[in-house]
Amino acid sequence: MSWFPRVLGAATAAYSAAVIARPEVLTTPTGLGDTPATHALTAAVGARDLVSGLAVALAPAGAPLRLALLARVAMDVGDAVLALSAPDRATRNKVVAVALGWAAVNALALLATREKPSDEAHWEWNPRWSDPSYWADPASWERERGDQAV
Repeated sequence: MSWFPRVLGAATAAYSAAVIARPEVLTTPTGLGDTPATHALTAAVGARDLVSGLAVALAPAGAPLRLALLARVAMDVGDAVLALSAPDRATRNKVVAVALGWAAVNALALLATREKPSDEAHWEWNPRWSDPSYWADPASWERERGDQAV
């Protein structure tokens, strides 16, 4: 399901670009007000989310994509924690819920990127394990694992 994180990253980047262009997109629903300070904060959050959204959308598959998604989850959880200091309860509840919701969606995208085991890497029963003499000699276990101590 590699398309899911990519779409999520592109949507985050698009929303963030809108927030940078028009801070009211974020300040109005969050109740932050219309001041130069809130516009600066909104631009910073928008830039952060634009970069992280593009990272999710464009990162190579595998570890880079998982790292970008993990960063998104951490940022969303951080937003929820910071929102706990919102002045009124209604705004606080709304912002925390939205931030944790996005954290959950990004966490699902992270789970969707898990690598499936290849046919060569799956576990198989070793017939030698049925032989009691194999278990009586710990050195045979180390040889099988490739330990250099033996």
